Amino acid sequence: MTQYRFVTRNRAGKWYTSLAEAQHQANRIGAGFTDALGRFIAYRGTVLEMREMPAT
Repeated sequence: MTQYRFVTRNRAGKWYTSLAEAQHQANRIGAGFTDALGRFIAYRGTVLEMREMPAT
């Protein structure tokens, strides 16, 4: 299972099991926002991290 989080210069988000949830929560750490059309816009310097977790 792939997990996702956004990282800024000063903060790191929690790990989420879906990219959509990570994008939705990214505004809390100042990593980006969702525009009026529903597209995620990351701020400059924001990094998307992904990791693989073994299936349980």
